[in-house]
Amino acid sequence: MRFLFIFPPGQRFIISEKRVLPPGPYSPPLGLLYLSTMLEKKGHTVEVLDYNAENVKESELIKKIDSADVIGMTIYTNSLNESIDLAHLIKDYNPTIPLLIGGPHCNITPEKSIIDLNADICATGDVEVIICAIADVLKGKGNLSSIPGIYYKDKGEIKQTIPMQPIKNLDSLPFPARHLVSKYEYGFFIGEKLTNGRTTSIITSRGCPNHCRFCGYNSIRSNYDERSVENVIEEIEDIVSQGYYSIIIADNNFLANKNRAEKIMDKIIEKELKINMWIMGARVDSAERRLFEKMRDAGVSFICFGLESGNQDVLNVYDKKTTLNQITEAIRLSKEMGFFTSGNFIIGATIETKKHIENTIKFAKSLPLDVAHFLILRYVYGSPLWNKAVEEGMIKQDEYSVIADSMRNLGLFTKEELKNYCMKAHRNFYLNPRYILRQLFYAFKNKDFRFIKAGLNMFTTHEV
Repeated sequence: MRFLFIFPPGQRFIISEKRVLPPGPYSPPLGLLYLSTMLEKKGHTVEVLDYNAENVKESELIKKIDSADVIGMTIYTNSLNESIDLAHLIKDYNPTIPLLIGGPHCNITPEKSIIDLNADICATGDVEVIICAIADVLKGKGNLSSIPGIYYKDKGEIKQTIPMQPIKNLDSLPFPARHLVSKYEYGFFIGEKLTNGRTTSIITSRGCPNHCRFCGYNSIRSNYDERSVENVIEEIEDIVSQGYYSIIIADNNFLANKNRAEKIMDKIIEKELKINMWIMGARVDSAERRLFEKMRDAGVSFICFGLESGNQDVLNVYDKKTTLNQITEAIRLSKEMGFFTSGNFIIGATIETKKHIENTIKFAKSLPLDVAHFLILRYVYGSPLWNKAVEEGMIKQDEYSVIADSMRNLGLFTKEELKNYCMKAHRNFYLNPRYILRQLFYAFKNKDFRFIKAGLNMFTTHEV
């Protein structure tokens, strides 16, 4: 069978002749590429269309629909409206083509996802296990009722099968089919591409052992599972052999198991693998000199921390289990190692006053960060904060992502006031003379002005 997998456009993606990207990592849709590998091994043909990597005209999409037997889409809550529009376009053009959906939003609300997107099958959990069985049924072999973890339409009725158990042995999965997206340019973008050379991504674990109160990930996957060091290294060797220069490590918390992370770095050094690594998810309580030295020697050049606040009581509200001293030491050590260092802050906790926000801005300015991103708190489905707000009647059960807003008794400030505070935070951080001098020194020393441009982009766009 011929599968067309689609990664829909992000919420803030601007359709034009030129891509306009909000700051952040733009990496291959690994979930779809894992499914593609499974299908290709069974003789199916797969094409992947990434709307976040190219502007796809409607006429081009129609041609691809004509050449496909099945359409598959990954659905995220923050781009749900864009996904619905795309799904309706597909079904309006060809009502009979099977539409298979999956992804984080489908795990949250599978039945409603089928209705909203006019889909035929909604797959939940680790879909790699069942994708080939679904393909067999669509070819006329077997029955959907025997496949675990799916919701499907049957004569106008939505039916549910038994739940699927998460994959425990992640090493059993083949590597993602990166050749299907080789035409696309990926990397970390803040106005322009900051990663060097051909860039791809890797996921070495699934889930997260921590339970920050603003995060809803544990409601989607409660298990934390790791790939073995040997399996990770084998994939990195495969990535290097394909000519990639940079890897975005996209784990929720790559350094959760510091011993495992250290062993991965040891193997990269031992095998002399020439690769530039960007760690997108790290906690400050993972910062240890020995580990960070090995990360530096192995090729890590970038690390992004979830810092959240410059107030200990706010960190406690979020149940971060970190301290301001740990934040300070982690950023200091990162800069000593020469890492390009990024920190994310959240504004809008229920106890957060004007003084709290001013403390966070002041604290951020005191840190030798290269990038600071100030975000408004969102109550996302399944997070402890969301659950509490639902119990107290401030959020409805079918509201999956709600921004902090005093008009809804979610904090002390309106969302407009919080947006203005985020803009103020960006201005104060990026116009700080110490920051400007630090970035100018780096730029002239390394003849690399991309990061100054990145700071200007963050300052002028105020992505919140």
